[in-house]
Amino acid sequence: MEEAREVFYRICPRCARAVPLASSERYCTNDGTRLLEACPGCGARITSPYARFCGRCGREFRLETRALEDKAGQGGLG
Repeated sequence: MEEAREVFYRICPRCARAVPLASSERYCTNDGTRLLEACPGCGARITSPYARFCGRCGREFRLETRALEDKAGQGGLG
């Protein structure tokens, strides 16, 4: 009997779209956000296409996008 191979995913922290890690996509085709390959907190691979939080450290993946938006808002463009 063959062992099941674990599949890893990239997830968009903005819209939660998931693609298999084997895909060549690096940016979300819905909104252009860079896809996360692993938890930004602990580096654990994403093992579920439905994950919203890291299974190892509990970090919310959307926090990565919120932090980037906060920095952009503070820097200003004018």
